[in-house]
Amino acid sequence: MPVDGVDLATMGQLPTVEAQATDTTLYGDQVSTLRRADAIWGETLSPGYLTVWATIAPRSLIASVAKFCVYAAHTGLAGFDFGVYVGPNLSSVDRKATVSGLAWIATVGMKSINLGTLTVNRGDVVAFAGLTTGSGTAPRLASTTPATGAGASALLNETPYSVYRSGQAAPLPTTLNLNDAAWTRANQKFWGSLR
Repeated sequence: MPVDGVDLATMGQLPTVEAQATDTTLYGDQVSTLRRADAIWGETLSPGYLTVWATIAPRSLIASVAKFCVYAAHTGLAGFDFGVYVGPNLSSVDRKATVSGLAWIATVGMKSINLGTLTVNRGDVVAFAGLTTGSGTAPRLASTTPATGAGASALLNETPYSVYRSGQAAPLPTTLNLNDAAWTRANQKFWGSLR
């Protein structure tokens, strides 16, 4: 049915739809692996496993802070390393910042890492890596809710996920190839952001 002048006039009187607030608007997150509202679960960073989660930067920015969130603190571990990586594609991401020490995972809450000045271009891969060592109770970081059942996916098609490798020790690698067959795909994705 064609739209006539009366319909156009009526359309001009309809209320406008308000845009939903984003994490950029609410919290200043410029690049994040998940919406904060989707990171409602805490997944463990098991000792000896290097875990990496990534996203594609939707915009160019100069980042000064990276954030991750601890849902449950560790007990009895020997070490913790966290890194921020940036690169042009999943096969080549370079470590840009690293923090180490159990103080980062000793208490629950939001953790902020000073990056100085980190240039990220639109389309770059931004990855976060976490590694715990020793024996004890692993910390839980903010992540997606894993669906029940072995191998179940929380979403169809573009399912958020992270990758991991066992038998890893500190320090974190200087570069990562996330397309390497040595990685195992996990069924959840951790939250991390740059601002």
